[in-house]
Amino acid sequence: MTPPRNPPVYYNNSSYSQPSMMANNMLGTSRLAHLGVSGPFSSLGTVSNHVDAAAVENNTRISPDNNMDFYAYSQGAPYSMQQLTDEDLLIGGATERDEKERTVPPDMSSVRQARPDFAYFMTNELRAELLRRNQMLTACANLDVAGAMPERVGDYYNLMPLDSSQANVPHKSRTFRYQTISYKATHIRTNTVCYLKRMMGCKLPTIRSYEVIEGWKKIIHANVVQLREVFLTKDFDDDQPSIVFVYDFIPCSETLQKRHFSANNGLLKGWANPYNISGEDRPFSAGKGSSQTGLLPEALIWEYVVQISSLIRTLHAMSLSCRCLHLSRILVDGDSKAGRAKSRVWLSGVGIADILEGTINGNVIQHMQTDLQEFGRLILMLACNSIVGAQKEHLQTSLDIVQRSYSHDLKNLIVHFLLTSNTLKLKNINECMPMIGARFYAHIDNLHVRGDILENELAKELDCGRLFRLICKLNTLLERPEHSMNQAWSETGDRYILKLFRDFIFHSIGFEGEPIVDMAHVVQCLNKFDAGSHDKICLTSRDEQNVIIVSYSELHQAFERAFTELINYGSTGSS
Repeated sequence: MTPPRNPPVYYNNSSYSQPSMMANNMLGTSRLAHLGVSGPFSSLGTVSNHVDAAAVENNTRISPDNNMDFYAYSQGAPYSMQQLTDEDLLIGGATERDEKERTVPPDMSSVRQARPDFAYFMTNELRAELLRRNQMLTACANLDVAGAMPERVGDYYNLMPLDSSQANVPHKSRTFRYQTISYKATHIRTNTVCYLKRMMGCKLPTIRSYEVIEGWKKIIHANVVQLREVFLTKDFDDDQPSIVFVYDFIPCSETLQKRHFSANNGLLKGWANPYNISGEDRPFSAGKGSSQTGLLPEALIWEYVVQISSLIRTLHAMSLSCRCLHLSRILVDGDSKAGRAKSRVWLSGVGIADILEGTINGNVIQHMQTDLQEFGRLILMLACNSIVGAQKEHLQTSLDIVQRSYSHDLKNLIVHFLLTSNTLKLKNINECMPMIGARFYAHIDNLHVRGDILENELAKELDCGRLFRLICKLNTLLERPEHSMNQAWSETGDRYILKLFRDFIFHSIGFEGEPIVDMAHVVQCLNKFDAGSHDKICLTSRDEQNVIIVSYSELHQAFERAFTELINYGSTGSS
């Protein structure tokens, strides 16, 4: 009977199917940082067909309190595939059609439990969020809309109107009082997706305009959409040139106005409306209940307060003013209709008013005071969940709602910035810190937790790019039709054993001739190959006439020599 090509290691226990093991010390400096498991396990759980494994130490810890995994490197002794211990983490080779739970073999009753897929790979929620953002970044306009767009505007192409109702039709901006159209476009050199704000019917001042633009381009803040450049263009085939403001593009976001002030606001319906906008006769108790339905949680409002006050503080410290602190200019992360609402905010449209005027320092003190008043008005509208709540005739009613429903600190903050002071002392954004108080620490803690979660998710995908690059380099060498005038280059010398190694990884078959499809086997072999393990494997040619015993270290050295030869020829062969 002819032995199978590249047979994997099997256990003697017939009731247990083929496992794929991996030595934790074979990963070298590029090993996975998330191969730790801890805690008492009495049985082997669901087997993953996507992950590799390693032995772990007993002191490796997992903290379930905050849904975070803290992985430690293991420093256990090396072992080969024939030297398996009970401390090894078993990973099976089941496919999607055979994802059954495996029981512990009788001779390995103390084996540790295999961790599920979510412990090794990015969570489905984060993956879906990133895919949605990527879908938005790569979206294109349909043929009808794209036909009405210029092929290129300045250094940008692939223009797509962001508002489907616009369809390349301008509308007058309430903030800037000019006709505007918003686009998503791609930079022709950097391939960066940007947000283009086109303003029509206005002229760009030439006096000091360059200094104003450069001053705003230096503003880098986590809650400010950064200005990239400003230019005049006639690429839209208009009678007058248009001014285009280029900003960073924030995908999958919506404005505060769309998030919290839609037409379905329950606070403005019937007698529950405390403002009596219609002016009809109502009972005395209408709108004067002890609590209001539809109000935003106070914790969410304080998150907005911390972020908006932070961006105001940064701009005012550089003698700049927002001048666009409105509900329609503040972006919020996520999509509330799809149940993915978050509280990260960005201020968009910064610098447009100063650039159109051609000056920064003109009336800057007055503009700063206006920013603070708009800040108080914005928080009042959020607290009342009503745009009309900030109107002068409804101001007292809105403050009563805030007093009944929220803390005194929030009311004091709104009153301090919204109402004018009798003294001549100028207000400062730093005056909100005593009212924010310890809530600032809670916000910082939430940011750190969010950062830890994202870093943990990134660690799970740490080696995907490394293995992908390794496979790419390996396939540039294998079965190359011709190199250096030698048509048999890829079939001789170091390239030949690399070809057999490729078959060992991807084209192995079992004793009955069945193909072995095991992701853990692939990852294990690539990790050992990348680290240069001294474990030896048996490589068999496809005609089963040649059998070679070789170590991963020798394969790695042959791989480096062959790839170096290929790279050197690419840089010197043509000359």
